[in-house]
Amino acid sequence: MKQQLTALRAETLAIQAVLTNVLFQLKRLDPVLADAIARSFDNAADQIERAGRLASSEPVVKALVTIEELRGASLGRDRPRQTS
Repeated sequence: MKQQLTALRAETLAIQAVLTNVLFQLKRLDPVLADAIARSFDNAADQIERAGRLASSEPVVKALVTIEELRGASLGRDRPRQTS
């Protein structure tokens, strides 16, 4: 079980690294893409918050923290979450 968790953590870390780098490169190509990426992070956070009404709070909080970390790595700290 421990070996499977370690493998899953490594895979998740690798996917996050690839995703943030791809999004960062797309952001640099076009301001329209940067806005679309920012909206996607906003939508993901909203989705997790809605799902959180049905789930325990610890996984929801961790998911939201991860989304914000990925947003920062992809878009920079100057693109905080937009509130609607």
